[in-house]
Amino acid sequence: MEIKNILEKIEPLDTAAMEVCQQKWNAIAKPLHGMGRLEDAIIQIAGITRSPKVVLDKKLLCVMCSDNGVVEEGVSQSGMEVTKIVADNFSQLDTTACIISKYVGADVWPVDIGVYEDTLIENRKIARGTANIAKVPAMSREQAIQAIMVGVDKVREAKDAGYKIIATGEMGIGNTTTSSAIAAVLLDVPVEDVTGRGAGMDNPT
Repeated sequence: MEIKNILEKIEPLDTAAMEVCQQKWNAIAKPLHGMGRLEDAIIQIAGITRSPKVVLDKKLLCVMCSDNGVVEEGVSQSGMEVTKIVADNFSQLDTTACIISKYVGADVWPVDIGVYEDTLIENRKIARGTANIAKVPAMSREQAIQAIMVGVDKVREAKDAGYKIIATGEMGIGNTTTSSAIAAVLLDVPVEDVTGRGAGMDNPT
């Protein structure tokens, strides 16, 4: 299915469901909007699911794992081999994200969408890591669309499996550099304004 067709299927929030959900919150013995952003989030979910009765009893964390070619520029204290190690740890549910997910009753689906080496998790590789964005485009438009479609497929699988809410995340050495680059472009600000210290780094002396 083309990206354009998928976008056309996205419907606006159900304002009627949101209004009923808001009324239920207002009827509770508490200050109006006393739950702050939590209240806003539940009302938004009511609009997304088109039902004022929000049930989030089956939860999922879907983690996309990939390597970044920009690591060859020395932007990280770790090499690409660490991405594989952590990805394989996901298969044993032995990561911080997995421990927190277990605590809140959420399942974890790790997906290898571009780890340089082969891993023990689900293989949906687009490529073995991206190219180095300091030298060439990280990927082609076709690869970017293919990656988006992997996400669409996983959400569809999760919905069919009865999950009510899905959290997404990424894991891979060098991903913070990629995130900073994208944020700078989307926000139209200097890269320095959206780039902080990486993991394990402190102020220069």
